[in-house]
Parts: sequence; C-alpha cells; structure tokens
Amino acid sequence: MPPRREQDGTAGPTGSRIARVEVDLTRCAGYGHCVDAAPEVFRMSDVAEVAEVLRPEPGPELADSVREAARICPANAVFLFKERSPAGSAGAADPPAD
Repeated sequence: MPPRREQDGTAGPTGSRIARVEVDLTRCAGYGHCVDAAPEVFRMSDVAEVAEVLRPEPGPELADSVREAARICPANAVFLFKERSPAGSAGAADPPAD
C-alpha cells in the first residue's frame, strides 16, 4: 500500500515515521527555509530557484527537522507522507516510530 500523506502536509504526532518527503516544484518559491531547517534532506537547486530533496526517505532521526521544514515553508510546498497501517487493520493507529 502506498504511504499516506499527512492531512495538512506537515504535522503528525512527534515520533511517527515519515515514509517519504516531496517538494511540489509548482509551489516552491525558493525561500530556502526547508534547507535551513533540514540541510541533510533539502538543498537549493543549482539550475532553478527551487528546493530539491536529497533524502526522499529520511530516517527517524530526521523526522523532527523535516516536520519543521514543512511547517515553516511559506509556499506550503513540502509534503510529508507517512506509512499506512498494515492491511486489514482499518482504523488502527500508524505503527510507532523505530
């Protein structure tokens, strides 16, 4: 099953696993706040004034900084996707972070 996008693109419970990070290049305005918040995950493109994702599947040690990057993006261009619950457990909580 594909990962589920967090509803507002940003905040989930602290410690929940982030499966994937994306930057919507149609929204990104090149502010660079995501790079400031999580330089291990984002960088500014050499070609265009947009952010690029260096680590699309950041580990749990980067979850808080990635959430902060999404939260402070003025263009709301950073999207976080979290893992879905196991199949057959509709309505169950997402698995705890490692």
